[in-house]
Amino acid sequence: AIDSPRLRVTRPASSLPAKMWGDSEGAYSLTSSDDLSKCLYQTTGPAHIPYNDSRWQQLLLHYDRLVHLHSATISTHDDVVGTACAQCAKYSATSSNLAALTLHISRMLRDLQSDLEHYSNNNNNEGGDGKYRITIIGKARATCGALNLLRLLSHETIVQACDSGKAQDKTNTTTNNQDGANYYSEQPTAADNDMNYLLKESFTYRSRQSSGSGDQENDAAVQIISSMMLFLSTVGKTTTTTAINTPEIISIPEIYDVIVQILSLLLVLLSTQLYQPMVSSAEAAESEIPHGNFFLDKFMEYSSWQRQNYRTQQHHDNGAINEPMAFLSSCLNWLVDRPAPPRRSIASHYVELTKAVAHQMTDLVLSNDGMYEDSCVVMAAAPKNEHDDGTSSTSALHLQTTSNDKSTTHNLTTVALGTDDSVALSSKGHISGDVSSLKRRSIVLQPIRSILLLSSTVLLLPIRLVRLAFTVLGRKQHAILPGDVSKDDHSLFQQIQTNCEKSSWNKTNNILLLTDSPIADLSTALILQVTNNYRAQSVNGRNALRNPFRVELASLNDTRWGKDVATRQSDSSLLPLSSTVGDSQAMSLSINFESLFEAFGRICHTELGALTLYTMLLSSPIFAESVAARSDLDLVIIPLLRSLYFSSVMKHVKLLQKKGSGGQKTPFQLLSQTDKPYRSQSQLYVILILLLIFSQDPSFGRDSFRRVSIPAVQWYKERQIKAISLGSMILVVLLRVITFNLNMLHDEFLLSNCIAVLLNLSPHIVQLHKYVATRITFVTISCFKRYLVLLAENGGIPEEEGDLSSPLGMHGEACRTFLQLIKHSVRPRCVEDNLHLVYALLVEQRDIQKICQHASMKQGDLAPIIDLIQRANNIIEQHGTGRSAAEAMQTLKLHSSELKSDTGDNRGRTSSADSVTSEATDLGNLTFTYEEEADPEVFFVPYLWDVIVGALTTSTLEWSREKILVFPLNEDTETLPHDNGTNNAVEKTEFDNTPDVV
Repeated sequence: AIDSPRLRVTRPASSLPAKMWGDSEGAYSLTSSDDLSKCLYQTTGPAHIPYNDSRWQQLLLHYDRLVHLHSATISTHDDVVGTACAQCAKYSATSSNLAALTLHISRMLRDLQSDLEHYSNNNNNEGGDGKYRITIIGKARATCGALNLLRLLSHETIVQACDSGKAQDKTNTTTNNQDGANYYSEQPTAADNDMNYLLKESFTYRSRQSSGSGDQENDAAVQIISSMMLFLSTVGKTTTTTAINTPEIISIPEIYDVIVQILSLLLVLLSTQLYQPMVSSAEAAESEIPHGNFFLDKFMEYSSWQRQNYRTQQHHDNGAINEPMAFLSSCLNWLVDRPAPPRRSIASHYVELTKAVAHQMTDLVLSNDGMYEDSCVVMAAAPKNEHDDGTSSTSALHLQTTSNDKSTTHNLTTVALGTDDSVALSSKGHISGDVSSLKRRSIVLQPIRSILLLSSTVLLLPIRLVRLAFTVLGRKQHAILPGDVSKDDHSLFQQIQTNCEKSSWNKTNNILLLTDSPIADLSTALILQVTNNYRAQSVNGRNALRNPFRVELASLNDTRWGKDVATRQSDSSLLPLSSTVGDSQAMSLSINFESLFEAFGRICHTELGALTLYTMLLSSPIFAESVAARSDLDLVIIPLLRSLYFSSVMKHVKLLQKKGSGGQKTPFQLLSQTDKPYRSQSQLYVILILLLIFSQDPSFGRDSFRRVSIPAVQWYKERQIKAISLGSMILVVLLRVITFNLNMLHDEFLLSNCIAVLLNLSPHIVQLHKYVATRITFVTISCFKRYLVLLAENGGIPEEEGDLSSPLGMHGEACRTFLQLIKHSVRPRCVEDNLHLVYALLVEQRDIQKICQHASMKQGDLAPIIDLIQRANNIIEQHGTGRSAAEAMQTLKLHSSELKSDTGDNRGRTSSADSVTSEATDLGNLTFTYEEEADPEVFFVPYLWDVIVGALTTSTLEWSREKILVFPLNEDTETLPHDNGTNNAVEKTEFDNTPDVV
């Protein structure tokens, strides 16, 4: 946390403020002379400490401070945690101390799990409830502190082991080149790669006692994995058994924090994959050199063994648990229920801190739907309407400016903790003038002052959130008050900037995720981790282990349908046939599909939610069928479209010279990130893949235009849209994305998926919204004009057929797609329902006819479009009574039957139409389907880690960003351009008032 000498804390004399449990101030002020520091140095040093040594008990009794330890601070003096982590990484393989700590925590988890089961089973018994509750709280606190310590030590050990593995790989290469022999065959002691060997040694406890006293070796990695799996399975079972138990277990702050710590620890243990180059299970099986991920392999092997063991014993042991199924059940139920962290929990404290940063320190705009419009602050779940539960959605932690005596030289700001008391913080010199005169866009007082207030010794804001706050400020330059920055503020900023550089903070695309349920989001990330790895079933007889979690999802049933549900796949299923997997078993995983679908409606606007929806559709055929049969798909489609919409904002950027700055650059500009309107381009891929999966079902196209109507689209800025069909809304957003892609990205994959979705919907376009009809015509003309410019630059030589690798080819393919879309929309069967498009074509007939007659556009028969325009002209000339748009539309409606005659096929049925890919494709069979790549892990696993590091855990966990290898990192931190040392400011407009200039 930031410690400012100019900030003093005054507390009410009555009592201290009620806050999260534990000694957070003691943890942040830890010094080398403290008793806890001495214990940490001893237990992480080179000397072996036996499992039964009393020093372990002395260490774990400091749980109230252990639970608040962090691995990153601004100041570098007395970095006790950093020193302990470095010692542990260096000596754990020989001392067995990390393994001993892991075994202690495994025992503590099993003990706590047993008490939770007992508490749940005897919850209705009088007399024993208070006793067990106190026991559970005490054990949960000790377990929570131990888990946090293990997470910190394990992460550094994993990072150093991966570094050693990379060095070992270089040695292997050199040895092979010089000696001509295979290093692995000559060194059987490192049969696995060096990283796996080091982690195996670090998490294997070897007793120094004499033989005969028991086992000499103990695999602590398997012990901690099995203990965490059993704990999560038990908690999930006890919280979903009855309605009475649900609030009891999860509402205990310490239990909630234990679950968060377990989920965080699991992510850290799986991060062996994060710090290595991406190697999929299929690639590892085909490679002659073993390449594994220690904890991921252990986790999958244990889960597969446990599931198989359950299947063989379920007829003999009624108490047996299918842990993979129970684990998935717990995570899915948390995804649906999204349990909020209880008051006084550590998780609740961090939830409120992130909200305070977003609400009080930024000038970001909240849309009418209650969510942020900027990609740097994202809500993990769409806010519920206040009338749903009768509660207000205001943050419990906020800065509230209070009036003071005008004669004083400082301003008083009250930080309301939302608990029992409030703490008054006062500081001088951060701002001059009357506080009440400040506008909302000036943030609260000053950006630096706001950070100081939030990072006081009461709130203890970690450096992670400080970085995020400055990241947000850096992207919103116009929100900063003009004027000079004080020396103290500048010095503080320099410390933060230095910390960002040392930690490679800007190497990843970081956003501020406002979660309402840390358990739900962390468990969702784990679902994605375990289901998107180990996808190769059998390659050359190796790595043939079936993913037990994916097998469980393949048999996922709806609790409303009962257990005997056929796993057949209908012709209209959203799931590709190649993805169908099945596994017959007596009991299968089940959840309420209605609740699950509604939950996706709240979270699929996020990267994590979209990935989870994709995974469920591709891995669970029954769930995919239930989604295909729904008539309210707009619940998930609209959030996806919203994300696409705000991810394709084109902004004007102007460099304006600031006057009176003395020629010096303000420090806030140094932290500015790239001006992309999205966090990751992969998010656009996933959303478009989902739209393609939905659109490949013919019933979706029909329903989206005929049955599903949206009363109003609150987040659309360019036009106030009311009473629009879902299909029309998809079209207008896709047109925007294509335009954005052609101007900014030039992404072939993005364009091809947009084209596929448009052509899948084209046979079903009816009752097209008048605004969308205008947009189709306008974008077609703009795209064609740009195509002519590119064609001239290419010497008049047209692109090769199907070439999307050049801007010329992309614009040509987009033009042909738009023309096919228009042609399908005005065929005889649909022309009466799309008169707005006919009128739009009539208005722009000169340009449209020129496009249709161009040589490069004649791959399809476009004569029906020209004939339709001529016929509409004749109707207006013969029957029209005025020149206004309303009169012209009325004339077309009265004589719409004349538009159908002699336009293509007179039978009112389309027999064939040309597409952008084939001139002989029947219109009724024009369907583009999605098929996964042969090795989908190569894309989804790196992207998932990118989401975890840059979005999900940015404000809660520290990662060694500079050593990440599984996904590409950003280049050096970008700075705003400047001219000869002159200060420049960036002025941005949120939305382009002249959009779609292709």
